[in-house]
Amino acid sequence: MSNDIPKMQRALATMQPFLASFLGLAAVRVWMQSNFFGSYTQSDAGLLSIVNQLFYGLTMLIAAYIALRKTPSSSANNAIAWTGCILMTLSTVFLVVNTEIHATWAFAATCILGGIGGAFGGGTWIAAYVRLGVRQAILYGFLSLALGSLGGLALSFMDESSAYVTSMFMPAISLLCYQNAMKAPLAPNSEKPVYDDEPRKTMATFLIGFAIFGLALGISRGFPMGDPTSMGTSGRIVHQLGVVIIALFIIWWTCIAQKRLSFIFLWRIEIALVAGGMLLLSTPPDEAAPFAIAIVNIADTLMLAVIWVTMQDISRHSSVNPLAIFGFAWAARVLARDLGRVAIIALGATGIASTAANVIIGIIVFALAMSMALLLSGELPQTRPLFDTNGNEAKRRRSDGHEQARPELHLANQKLPDQEADNALDNDGSQTTPRSASTTSAVPGAAERDDINDRATAQEPIEEWFKRSFGLSNREAEVAALIAQGRSKNYIAETLFVSQNTVRTHAKNAYAKLDVHSNQELIDLVRDHYGESL
Repeated sequence: MSNDIPKMQRALATMQPFLASFLGLAAVRVWMQSNFFGSYTQSDAGLLSIVNQLFYGLTMLIAAYIALRKTPSSSANNAIAWTGCILMTLSTVFLVVNTEIHATWAFAATCILGGIGGAFGGGTWIAAYVRLGVRQAILYGFLSLALGSLGGLALSFMDESSAYVTSMFMPAISLLCYQNAMKAPLAPNSEKPVYDDEPRKTMATFLIGFAIFGLALGISRGFPMGDPTSMGTSGRIVHQLGVVIIALFIIWWTCIAQKRLSFIFLWRIEIALVAGGMLLLSTPPDEAAPFAIAIVNIADTLMLAVIWVTMQDISRHSSVNPLAIFGFAWAARVLARDLGRVAIIALGATGIASTAANVIIGIIVFALAMSMALLLSGELPQTRPLFDTNGNEAKRRRSDGHEQARPELHLANQKLPDQEADNALDNDGSQTTPRSASTTSAVPGAAERDDINDRATAQEPIEEWFKRSFGLSNREAEVAALIAQGRSKNYIAETLFVSQNTVRTHAKNAYAKLDVHSNQELIDLVRDHYGESL
């Protein structure tokens, strides 16, 4: 324990000064829970949640499209924040009116104003968060989530009128905090836009993965007949305190223990929570339903922070407007979840749900599996690992997206090992595949190879030579260079923050492009190029 104290002191020192204004994001969360999710006294507020989230998601989608075409100025961002505050407050006013007169127009005004206002009031916070470093963003993002859960839990024990009056102050608190956060003495974002070189399919994969997972969440929250499930006191406590505990653990892991946070780690938590909740929900007795819904709601709530810090990190290393990046991701989540919620209501209304509960569970499991396949590959993004600190990033990449000339990969500084690196791959050479015509065309002929060798110097990193001469991708070149050093599969996976299966796949592709069939052939190829004595 004594050894941990200096580490904690150093970690806390890096977070100074503590900027409490960034926790104003929690006020938006408290307002949203009170107004449109019934303070989670049940799984959601039924039609009120659905209609509001529809306008919320559509507003995010439209705002993201506009921001993609024209970057808002600082004055425009401030105007958006003010508009969000006003619309959110008016929405609460109409909600109070609707509870008294139950008029369609009051209900519609509540949902429309709340959806647009929530999108503006919450979305504009990304402009403040994009100025934060990795650990700061994680600290404030997850701490805001924890505070929002505690606030929502407190409101759930108030009477309806007191809860609405309290929530009416939340938009103003959020706006005040946002303005102070934008005035915080932080240096402007000077990070290199390394994600500008990222393939477009990466963002598409994120959006599709978020949408599929959101669909599963929407179906789960209304299972099996579409009606909201009452959670009771125990269910509310499990939901909100569960979020608090997980959020604090992630803060400790990243900011105190100074360990690197990975997107895969976060998404595995999400998958496990939904899977566990559905398993409990589909198993008697019925008394377990509130706790099952609580677990599903933990996943839904935690997803807020996961998407938030993910898009913050991408935005900080991209020239694309942060509102566009955040808006598309949020819209994918919200609209897909709404679709799932409507689908389970429709199934319940037709009576199909009562006889096809196992089929619905199968659909949810399939959605989870698809989300896992898309987002747990270890290859998102390709250009730079998410949540990477400057120290780790410097070891892997230059800030402009090109490979770092690392000492261990620089043959001018060391000789290649002589041993056969059989432990680099489980089945050395047996899993290789013949080269296709397209791959063969990337490999130079003999005359061209001689010319390349003449132009190359011993100072050229192995990875650069692999990419220039054989057409290897960034990751394939990295894996091949490490194999040439005799590094093990475990070592490569840990160094590149990918799975061992991913290492094996890249190795197979690299072997095919290099026209080698074993580790020793790869080592010999490198030696033939760089020479025996370096």
